Amino acid sequence: MSEFAFNQLFFVQLLGFISMAIGWWANSQKQDCKFIHGNMLASILTAIHLGLLGSFLGIANQLVNVVRFRCCQQLGHTTKSELVPLMMSVTFSTVAILQGVMWAEHWSEWCAVFAAVVMSISLFYCKGMALRAAMLVSNALNLMLSIYLMSWSGILYQVMTITILAQSVFQQYKQIKLATNNDTISSNQALSQ
Repeated sequence: MSEFAFNQLFFVQLLGFISMAIGWWANSQKQDCKFIHGNMLASILTAIHLGLLGSFLGIANQLVNVVRFRCCQQLGHTTKSELVPLMMSVTFSTVAILQGVMWAEHWSEWCAVFAAVVMSISLFYCKGMALRAAMLVSNALNLMLSIYLMSWSGILYQVMTITILAQSVFQQYKQIKLATNNDTISSNQALSQ
């Protein structure tokens, strides 16, 4: 392998690692706003990374992620209507499926399409633990494409993000369960008096 090709591959992978670090920071945030902003920036860098690795579907998918994250963020502050999130979910899901029909060449690319559909619905309807659980499923699906493309940073990112999100979901679940148990104990104590 020539030195130029090696250096080029090094910088492509380095860009992926930078995106990965930003994504990890975003996925460890407790506030949905920081979670969405960080993932939006990571999606921009990931689009460039995947494009340089040769996946046109990866570029298109990540650019749609950027727009979807932005619309979700804007929508959360401006609308009370249930029709708008439905229209956004259907629109972004349709775009993801059309991207798959036009550009998916391998089953792993269809996993990325399904991940986009999951996020198209969850970003507009989920918050907190449910949003992170959906992101966990999406990352598991995107892991298949990272493995197929041999994106070192993508593989590491997906595995670590799945771990971070699983831990976050588990901790939130434990807090909810503890709060429910405490409420039950308080109710039982009140009834016994």
